[in-house]
Amino acid sequence: MSPASHSIPRMKHPTHAAAVSGVVTLGWMAALFADANLTMLEVSCNRCPRRGRLSIARLLAEHGHALPGPELRRIIAHDCPRMIAGKIPDVCGVHFPQMVALRP
Repeated sequence: MSPASHSIPRMKHPTHAAAVSGVVTLGWMAALFADANLTMLEVSCNRCPRRGRLSIARLLAEHGHALPGPELRRIIAHDCPRMIAGKIPDVCGVHFPQMVALRP
């Protein structure tokens, strides 16, 4: 595959898009990552040792720009026992650590 096929499409004004809808989407996240020249999304859990990195271009290709952030969490942690059980005091802690530094 050529490097161009892995590029992340840029969106205009990602902060405006999230402010209007009130929902952080995969497309909004991808625009922030593109502005920071990042191509991988770090995934971590604060309740277990699971960690990893996922290609933003692949996530976009598989799930589209409109996928809400909470749904992305559920997709990524679909096999997590804590996500499956859904117990509020012990819920899955999957999150995206880079988002803290990238949020406008």
